[in-house]
Amino acid sequence: MPDLLNNFDIRSGMAGANKQEILMFTLGMDGRTGRDETFGIYVFKVLEVIRSPVITGTQIVDSAYEGMANFHGNQIPVIDLAKYIGIETDRKPETMIVAEYDGKPKGFMVRVVVNILIVDKATMRVPPPKLLAELGGLVTAITSADDGHRVLMLDTERVFAEFLRPDYPAKDIEKVQAVIEHPSVFPADALLSRDHVPRKLDSVRLEASHGEAESVAVEDRMPSQIEARTSLVGTNKMEILLFSLGSNEKFGINVFKVKEICPAGKITRTPNMPTGVDGIVLFQGRVIPVLNLASFMGMTPHQKHRTMMVTEFNNHTLGFLVQGVDRVIRVDWDKVRATEGMLSENGARITAITELSDGSLISILDVEQILVDAFGETVIGNIARVESERDLCVFFVDDSVVARRKITQVLDKMAVRYIQAANGKKAWDRLSAMADSAQVHGAKLSNQIQVIMTDAEMPEMDGFVLAQRIKSDRRFDGIPVVMHTSLSSAANREMARRVGVDHYVPKFDPVLLSSTLRPLLK
Repeated sequence: MPDLLNNFDIRSGMAGANKQEILMFTLGMDGRTGRDETFGIYVFKVLEVIRSPVITGTQIVDSAYEGMANFHGNQIPVIDLAKYIGIETDRKPETMIVAEYDGKPKGFMVRVVVNILIVDKATMRVPPPKLLAELGGLVTAITSADDGHRVLMLDTERVFAEFLRPDYPAKDIEKVQAVIEHPSVFPADALLSRDHVPRKLDSVRLEASHGEAESVAVEDRMPSQIEARTSLVGTNKMEILLFSLGSNEKFGINVFKVKEICPAGKITRTPNMPTGVDGIVLFQGRVIPVLNLASFMGMTPHQKHRTMMVTEFNNHTLGFLVQGVDRVIRVDWDKVRATEGMLSENGARITAITELSDGSLISILDVEQILVDAFGETVIGNIARVESERDLCVFFVDDSVVARRKITQVLDKMAVRYIQAANGKKAWDRLSAMADSAQVHGAKLSNQIQVIMTDAEMPEMDGFVLAQRIKSDRRFDGIPVVMHTSLSSAANREMARRVGVDHYVPKFDPVLLSSTLRPLLK
């Protein structure tokens, strides 16, 4: 079924041809009229066509509103189109069409998708008044299929505009507040906007890894986000947001992954959600899943957690419920240690540990593992082999077990050999040894390794320092550096550019990754 939408050559060939592509579908026999009409939507509005997914109902009461469905890690609203239009049919919808409205994906259920029809714009006709009345004025035009039967063009934009209008019940989900009303929260630029800084916080404390704390005025912490963050580039330092889950253990997450801290607001409970996912909230116009981090990690908190960290990584936005947020600390990556033994095995949710000046340990979350555990892994589809007469090799480094597994799957499908390392320091030690050996034998390292790919945040040495060392060492001339990371903000891209990274690829899109590597390997 997805193949219907994959023929971009045909689409681009219609430019200037006064033709349009229409995705045809049916909604079932209408008991009122006895007709089984064929409907159409312009293909360019369609993101994907999939079989009926698992849909979780919500407390929103509306016969046409089916609930929420997982679409590439994001929860999207789903409408039963037949019910919304008023078609009385006993046939259950079997297919979901994911269309884009207002820049965001929305799903609507249909009986079945028929085919794609290419028509001349001139064949479009105005629908008769009786038909408009029957279908609530939601048909914008009529055209004919190849066999002569009519196709009714549906005004999906109007459907979504009416269904998601401000006074619609879906808006009963309270929008989360922009500020957490707690004096201990560090209002860093990564967490709270300038307009939302609590007035009672005249200054904050940023704890350095050597144990001394420096007082930082709020205004000094609110310059351009990119300038503030890129000041860390090449320093092998990171900023960690500390938080608690109701136990004596302290946890941390990279500040770069946090969009905002706010009260959780009203969480809409949804059945059949993954374990640990409490429901959904409306955040800045988007519906996002909310994960109860303590429950998800097998802990039993004594009180309900109402503080939400809104995170963004791997092109997903996800809310984490925590007991409270403490402060932001700045640490040296060489003081961050990778977990060993049970903590580093498959399914572990802690990726590294660092130590505070008082001797207490901070467990840094493996958010990539959490995303996989909650919502499942990205399926690696068909990826074409790289045809080459020489032996090709990619050297890649990533501290995430999940990421390393996915990368190897992509490279295996591309028929490309690889060498891997688990953190930046191990990668540099291995690369330096290979460069020394090549130099002794009078060979070029670029003949052995065609691409070096690195994660950004890693224990002991981060990807920015690793890239900086590679780019400043002539032994690595001719080897492009690709940064493959869950950090996708403009600030991180700028940091990568400053250290000489050649290509920046957000995790995890196997097609994008393979298409980035392919020309570098030929």
